[in-house]
Amino acid sequence: MSLFKVYARALRYLGAYKLRVSLVIIANIVLAAITIAEPILFGRIIDAISGKGEVKPILFMWAGFAVFNTIAFVLVAREADRLAHGRRATLLTEAFGRIISMPLSWHHQRGTSNALHTLLRACETLFGLWLEFMRNHLATAVAIVILIPTAMSMDLRLSGVLVVLGVAYWLIGRLVMSRTKDGQASVENHYHSVFSHVSDSISNVSVLHSYNRIEAETKALKSFAERLLQAQYPVLDWWALAGAMNRMASTIAMMIILVIGTLMVQSGELRIGDVIAFIGFANLLISRLDQMRQFATQIFEARSKLQDFYSLEDSVREREEPAGNSDIADVKGEVEFRNVSFRFGNTAHGLHNVSFTAKAGQTVAIVGPTGSGKTTMINLLQRVYDPDSGQILVDGHDTTKITRKSLRRYIATVFQDAGLLNRSISDNIRLGREGASDEDMRRAAEAAAAADFIETREDQYDTHVGERGNKLSGGERQRVAIARAILKDAPILVLDEATSALDVETENRVKAAIDNLRQNRTTFIIAHRLSTVREADKVLFLDGGRVVEEGSFEELSHSNGRFAALLRASGILTDEEVRKAHTTEAA
Repeated sequence: MSLFKVYARALRYLGAYKLRVSLVIIANIVLAAITIAEPILFGRIIDAISGKGEVKPILFMWAGFAVFNTIAFVLVAREADRLAHGRRATLLTEAFGRIISMPLSWHHQRGTSNALHTLLRACETLFGLWLEFMRNHLATAVAIVILIPTAMSMDLRLSGVLVVLGVAYWLIGRLVMSRTKDGQASVENHYHSVFSHVSDSISNVSVLHSYNRIEAETKALKSFAERLLQAQYPVLDWWALAGAMNRMASTIAMMIILVIGTLMVQSGELRIGDVIAFIGFANLLISRLDQMRQFATQIFEARSKLQDFYSLEDSVREREEPAGNSDIADVKGEVEFRNVSFRFGNTAHGLHNVSFTAKAGQTVAIVGPTGSGKTTMINLLQRVYDPDSGQILVDGHDTTKITRKSLRRYIATVFQDAGLLNRSISDNIRLGREGASDEDMRRAAEAAAAADFIETREDQYDTHVGERGNKLSGGERQRVAIARAILKDAPILVLDEATSALDVETENRVKAAIDNLRQNRTTFIIAHRLSTVREADKVLFLDGGRVVEEGSFEELSHSNGRFAALLRASGILTDEEVRKAHTTEAA
């Protein structure tokens, strides 16, 4: 993407404040015109003084312009600051909302830390561009456009020096950009590496402490930072060289203007005031060209950051739900998988031609070895992913034709990782149902056997759980998560190893609460503890992404198949019980 396209797209975000930005643009044009008038008026003052003419009117006009220019600049800068700060805040909120609403599959592919880093750096970069556009960029461009014709109307020869100076700045900028394009892109990649390493290390700090990896991770970060600097230094060297070349060009241009101006004054072709005006023009042009150089540097450095952000936003729009998807309502809870297949990328992992039906109110246990597709099946139900082929129906509705938001309104999930936010216990439980009363929230906690430990805390339900719930024990975190699902009161319940972090006594209490919760709800239980699936209406045994056995607990435990073998390996079923079952069936 060219620099112009990057910049133009950045400015389009200001369209949210069209009227206010338009007023700032008009003010910048006026200020630029006044800036050009000042050197001319100063030259007239010098001519009036040297010719012993009337000075006061021109002097007052010049002073009036200066005062107006100062006041107007402050007001424009103030409004520009407010606009840029306000737009940054709204963009951060808007982009955050769009990104966080993306399917989990998108987040898994993109990487959370990468998306976060891209968003934060882009917001700061766009803020800088918006601020400079409204403060300097526009005024600089307008000043240069007005300055050159004004200078030419006074004298073509001196104006030619200014034009050559402008061309020199442009050529130097083009040279440096072509030399540093790849280097700046490499710098951005290194920034991502540094941020990802920091984010990854901090989110797993307990593991680093446990394995004494603090020094090693710090050393690794130092290595990433050194590679960043190695990529950054050559870019900085080129821009430093550009600054030196620009300064040399401006000094030479000023000397030429002084020499030519002196000769022309001596020959009577120009007045002293005209030379003074041209010197003012030269100083003004040099300062504006320096601003343009800084602007070009700013855009050049911003390009990689903004291209990443633009790609992020485009990918978000591409993955947004079709406009035609409708909301589902009054879900009873019947779920059907009809020849569903799904693969992760080019791997064989996923599901293959899975079909089954769960009637409303039934409990379905999903068991099988690690990697057999149990969690994938539940993720497909909740539209974390969409099937490659086949259909998933809820109350007869194809889930790909209904909105994720409305579908998930009727599904309550208790994850193996409780997934608590760094907020109060009350806030975490209320995630289940926004606006729930204190009484409903406390009743849910009691049903999940969480009230006992909560009420022993000093702040009780206002206790903050810490990052990912690290101020609570594993069992406490799980009970809060179960309370959240109970409060949601959805017709479809998903328990992904919901009692895995609980001790035996607490598990029995929570199991009783879950048994009550399961009444009249379609429940899917992903379990490694096979004792938790004994009361399931249907058991699905998955292996390699396929349903290899299906039936009730009793049927499969007596079938001498894979499920029965797993029960024996777990000590839940003995070989003698299997033989008795077969003898009974034979009789």
